[in-house]
Amino acid sequence: MLDYRALHCLSEVIRFGSFERGAQALNLTQSAVSQKIKRLENNVSGPVLIRTKPLRATPLGEQLLAHFQKISVLEEQLYSRTGLKEEYAPISVAVNNDVLATWFSDVMSRFALTHPNPVHIYNADQSQTRSVLQQGKVMGCISQTGTPVAGGQSVRLGTMDYQLYASPEFIHRYFQEGISVEGVLQVPGLLYDEFDVALLSDYQSECLGITPYVNHCHWYPSSHGFVRMTTAGVACSLLPTLQVRHEVAAGQLVALFPDKHLKVPLFWHWFELESDALAAFTRAVKVISRVQLSR
Repeated sequence: MLDYRALHCLSEVIRFGSFERGAQALNLTQSAVSQKIKRLENNVSGPVLIRTKPLRATPLGEQLLAHFQKISVLEEQLYSRTGLKEEYAPISVAVNNDVLATWFSDVMSRFALTHPNPVHIYNADQSQTRSVLQQGKVMGCISQTGTPVAGGQSVRLGTMDYQLYASPEFIHRYFQEGISVEGVLQVPGLLYDEFDVALLSDYQSECLGITPYVNHCHWYPSSHGFVRMTTAGVACSLLPTLQVRHEVAAGQLVALFPDKHLKVPLFWHWFELESDALAAFTRAVKVISRVQLSR
């Protein structure tokens, strides 16, 4: 039988990225945590940690963590039904940056009204979150792909609308002869990371009808920083309309092509677990997205 206390130790050192911080969270000595994980590795006949900074789980370790996560949820249900004791298993979800920067805090607020479970959010691009769920690292995710994973369900939430924005100063500096599709390819733009290339490329091809070109883009991995960089006139950028309503109303940002919207479908995926907390979190996602997203 697996040593679930050792699995808990593994979970915490991975979550905090080191033996020292994991041990502090567990109220144990670093030596005790290290010994438990060594015994776990002996029991499963393989390494569960890649000892880098920060610590990472091996493929075997990831499978054990996914199993421990599901067991924790099932135990919470047992405690709840039998009244043995109060235990609140974390709800782990994978969510992309733009959703985190716009409406997901409302989901957290609604969920917190009824459930004390901590929520652990894994940040990943919407094209990658489903893979994170498939690997068993999380219980639910926001994804742009609708097909459910094995053992899970999915529901369409709506679409996130994106437009290309710039500040009035940026427009004056770069588009004195008028805003044009060709001109946009020659001015500084913004990318979040390597996965963001696909989003901007989709906008360029689907909305502007041009061959994607991103060589003039700065890389700036911060959703809120995107807005600040754009209002400061550093670059034009593709932003969720939800995120910049106040800046547009205040005249700080202008949509370069007001009739061109990139609509990105979003889906909520979750594993079918007997968890009141996960069910409540799913309800919160559905309710808030219904208000915030376009259909």
